[in-house]
Amino acid sequence: MKPFKIAFLFLDEIHHIYHFITVAIELSRTQEVSILTHPKCDPLLFKSLKELGGENVKVEKLKTSAFRAFTDKLKKRELPRKGFWIRKNQKYILNNFDAIVFSDFFHRYFLKNRKKKWLKLLKFDHGAPGRSYSYNEKQLEFDFQLLYGEFMYEQFKKMGILGAHPVVAGYPKHDAIAENKKEKFFGNAHPTIIYNPHFDPEVTSWKKSGLQVLNFFYEHPEYNLIFAPHLHLFQELKGGHSVAEIGQKYFNANNILIDLGSPKSVDMSYVNSADIYLGDVSSQVYEFIHEPPRPCIFLNPNHFDYKNDIKFRFWKLGEVIENVSQLEDALENIQQKFEKNYLEIQKKIDSENFYSEPGSTASERAAKLIIAFLEKERQT
Repeated sequence: MKPFKIAFLFLDEIHHIYHFITVAIELSRTQEVSILTHPKCDPLLFKSLKELGGENVKVEKLKTSAFRAFTDKLKKRELPRKGFWIRKNQKYILNNFDAIVFSDFFHRYFLKNRKKKWLKLLKFDHGAPGRSYSYNEKQLEFDFQLLYGEFMYEQFKKMGILGAHPVVAGYPKHDAIAENKKEKFFGNAHPTIIYNPHFDPEVTSWKKSGLQVLNFFYEHPEYNLIFAPHLHLFQELKGGHSVAEIGQKYFNANNILIDLGSPKSVDMSYVNSADIYLGDVSSQVYEFIHEPPRPCIFLNPNHFDYKNDIKFRFWKLGEVIENVSQLEDALENIQQKFEKNYLEIQKKIDSENFYSEPGSTASERAAKLIIAFLEKERQT
């Protein structure tokens, strides 16, 4: 049977790569797979394809219009604006592919212009469901949803955003990252905490507590700190914060490592190596507690009423504190408190989040399910 031509759109930053790349590679064993991107695509994409055996995957660097490229340069945009890029390349994509995979919500240009084309739109989420962004009604506009676990399936169903063709396959990012790879980032044996604030101005802990966190660890060298926020936090057009907010003394401190967006900030290097997680509303905590479970602390300087809110489900994984003045007490005897109060909860939530099956990977299962879906759709 004629292979399907499947396009993965990569118009985002590097934190999207590991959510789709291993599925693209698995599909490329039997199908024609292209990653459609832009001329300034990050080298991490090519590095990852090489390391993971993606020689069958074709990368196509498609340009935006000359005028938009000029205005992007003037505004110092590293990425093309998606709408303009799609308009420029839409005809080519509509005429040459059977399916498009999205890891974000910029599918509507194709949705309204595929009327006479046999084209399926496939949705991957970039992370396990966490804050309200995960629960988007636009999920219903996709022909196929790749879900990571039973919780995701049941929650989408409950909220009315489960599409016509959802499948549960597991978490492909786990296939792209070497499990339990623990690097040593400090020349001592002190406990290492990763602080991972989100970028969303409405919910981030950075705005009210971030500098206090850095100063706490600056004054407590008995702990190591990895400060690896969401890479949008210090981007002018997203989080809106400036690197100048961070004092030079924190960059120079022997017990503080600051990474504002390198590959290590997205490839679980820090997550796998830290002993304790400190954060707010990033779903990255679900990666942190996966094999093995470990202590977590959550900052709530915005005083959210979170206890019965599904959007704060991750705050069941550890102690929630209102301000940095409570951090010292939260860290004291944290391992004992974790084992008594949170270990079993973490195990339960992890199993709900990420489906697993002996004898196959999430990416292998996802690829088979995608092909089966497309074959059935082609026949009907």
